[in-house]
Amino acid sequence: MPDEPHTTLRLFFALWPDPALRARLAAHAALWRFAPPARPSAAAQLHLTLLFMDQVPRTRLPALRAAGARVAASTPRFALRLDSARVWHGGGIAHLAPGEPPAALRALHAALRDAAGAAGVDCDRRAFSAHVTLARRAQGCTPPDAFAPLDWSATRLSLMESRLGSGRYLLRGSWPLR
Repeated sequence: MPDEPHTTLRLFFALWPDPALRARLAAHAALWRFAPPARPSAAAQLHLTLLFMDQVPRTRLPALRAAGARVAASTPRFALRLDSARVWHGGGIAHLAPGEPPAALRALHAALRDAAGAAGVDCDRRAFSAHVTLARRAQGCTPPDAFAPLDWSATRLSLMESRLGSGRYLLRGSWPLR
């Protein structure tokens, strides 16, 4: 598949775990009791979405990269703890989330939303609910009864493209947090 055929893109800013945390997230997902028709997320795709943007004109990509760089440069590194395992029954999303999202995470989301707007890009306006999706179509699945919380040191912001129907994510930009 060619890398540049689409005139509009499905993009999202995310925190992307380092390999050690990714392994711990995958180990946590293995504790769940997933049953059909659940579709577990591939370990390589586990992440925390900060801001989703659909139907973004390809011409806006440079502006979003610049916005991501600015926001990352002004955002200090921070810690978050993933200590809540649940399923959203309305959407069937099995996820791991911070029970108490840190103020720095909420501020990063707000800064990205504002920066995307200033770059002329519409974004998802739903209330921000920080989480790592472990599986889709997971209605009726059971989270582990108990588990050790996963501590995440957020050190890097990424801009990703989601190729609808392919299950592929493409890195479009990445910047260290201050």
